[in-house]
Amino acid sequence: MERAAAIEQYRTALRNGQKYCNACISRGQFPYPQVLEDLYPEAMTAARAELGVMEIPMDAIIGTLASGRKSAFAGNFMPLLNENTEFAAKWINLCSAHLSDRGIVDPIVCFEYLGRFYVQEGHKRVSVLRSYDALTIRAKVTRVYPVWNDEPNIRAYYEFLEFFKRAQIYGPMFTRPGCWAKLEEGLGFEKGHVWTGDERADFMRLYWRLREACTPQMLEQVPEHSLSEVLLSCLDVYPYEQLKTLDTAELRRRATALLPDLRYAAKEETKGELPTVSTEPAIPGKTLVGRILDGIARPTLNVAFVHVNDPATSAWTQGHDEGARQMEEALGSQVRVKTYIVGEEDADTLMERAVAEDGAQLLIATAPTLLAPARQAAALHPSLKVLVCALSVPYVGVRTYYSRIHEAKFISGAIAGALCGSDPIGYIARYPILGVPASINSFALGVRMTNPKAQILLEWSGMDVDPVQKLWAAGARIISGHPVAASTPSNIGPGWSTALMEKDGSFLPLAVDIWNWGRTYEQIVRSVLAGAWDTAAPRDTAVSYWWGLSSGVIDVRLSDTVPQGVRQLAGILKEGIIRGTVDPFQGVVLDQGKRVRSTQDSWFQPEELMRMNWLCDNVIGHIPTVDELLPMARETTRLLALPEDVPQPAPAN
Repeated sequence: MERAAAIEQYRTALRNGQKYCNACISRGQFPYPQVLEDLYPEAMTAARAELGVMEIPMDAIIGTLASGRKSAFAGNFMPLLNENTEFAAKWINLCSAHLSDRGIVDPIVCFEYLGRFYVQEGHKRVSVLRSYDALTIRAKVTRVYPVWNDEPNIRAYYEFLEFFKRAQIYGPMFTRPGCWAKLEEGLGFEKGHVWTGDERADFMRLYWRLREACTPQMLEQVPEHSLSEVLLSCLDVYPYEQLKTLDTAELRRRATALLPDLRYAAKEETKGELPTVSTEPAIPGKTLVGRILDGIARPTLNVAFVHVNDPATSAWTQGHDEGARQMEEALGSQVRVKTYIVGEEDADTLMERAVAEDGAQLLIATAPTLLAPARQAAALHPSLKVLVCALSVPYVGVRTYYSRIHEAKFISGAIAGALCGSDPIGYIARYPILGVPASINSFALGVRMTNPKAQILLEWSGMDVDPVQKLWAAGARIISGHPVAASTPSNIGPGWSTALMEKDGSFLPLAVDIWNWGRTYEQIVRSVLAGAWDTAAPRDTAVSYWWGLSSGVIDVRLSDTVPQGVRQLAGILKEGIIRGTVDPFQGVVLDQGKRVRSTQDSWFQPEELMRMNWLCDNVIGHIPTVDELLPMARETTRLLALPEDVPQPAPAN
């Protein structure tokens, strides 16, 4: 009985091998197992290490050590030799042993290189077990270390080696640096955490269940990405503890919902495609259907605002909450607004209740730390429209919104430069995230316009609990930045203040950069009501709203203490930015290394301003790494991290 079943299994495996081989040939691909000695000669290896016997994932076995065995197997390790050969007889005998009480017990011998395995002994054992869809196989592993270089896949592999010391597992494998740290972060592990046996078992159960959930048809939709990256995307959106409880069908549904984001990420990596940036509100003209509907009572749009903090205790949240009320008042019966504050309920539960129970159709999350739960809500509810207050993140399921606050900072910088005399000027930034260097540099260029010799001393509230005192000690008397506004009441309104610090430690306000969230929300919701949401960009494109002075969503208010001539200059600059005749970055701009970043004839595109990761040459200070920040600043910084490298800006046509 066992032998008959083994013979039939060989015939099935043979057909699968021939089918695989023919498909590869028709696509012009290599149809046999990869040969390690051909792919990576000894000169490309740095060292070897014996790892002993362990379980390795079957789908990570991709080849053979030497070329002698490759023609007997297809690339999927299914047999290619006829049933009447000695090879087939040995395969069938081994299969019979697998079906008997004896089983296949001897480990194979293989080499691991860059996270993939190449068999030296035990090819038929791999073939038999793979024909039964075995997930793992016991193997005696020798690791072959590649010679170090700065290629992304080599860097990623050396990161894996550090990960392996802690986790002692093979399974997911990444070819991009940073993924291993992101994986452990998604699992809720602290940096350097050593995995327990139970943690390894829990994780691998999820990994194999996701492998079962992600059909070949699904993965064909994201050919540039692997199962490992699908897993990473899931952990980026869904809580790990939640994922572990899902059955295969639900796991498949949730993974499928994230495929558009992975496809977009592939386009961003391979073609340099960035989010579509809406720099001005755009409300389309009325269609015939729209004009007809004007005479019919339209249903009310249910808008859910989700805040991290209570408006009573957070100036940032208070501004958004007031903006929501202003929008509701302006639109009247067209909208119904409900507010949710993350507290006893976590953000995931809160957003699910807003949609499933309260009928939210538009969900607005007012902090970047709500990005992951917002993406989950968008994935679970495809018809839901989702906005997150963040700058230019590459996700199709949610849209982001922010303001071009650097335009206001340019005007504030010009005021500070005109009034500082020979003193340096202090600037306090909060987090080193997308858009922040543009604001610092815009302020610095405004200072240079009115005071070419003035220097800007840069400090970060995310690094130091008392940056104001450091700036005062360094001689700065005018200070601009978020903490000044947060700690000092102002008779000219809330915002990012630029103020003169008195000897007694009090502040004399000079200018305040205003966020007009009510205007922002009114224009966004009007565009949704008018149908512009669906016509603004293709469905597979990430969209970021980035409006400025010309849209009325930001402003600059001046104190009565500012001299009349400086007030007039500020008015001229504001009007010029609104009309497009003044650009903060127009002209020759040098960075701290005296590298030319812009010339008189070049203009920065919106994406370049968002991703700016350098500082002007009149700024004294640096952009900190995540490890330099206080713990409370790290989450937001990781979510909206600055790129490591940004191309030179291209001149506008």
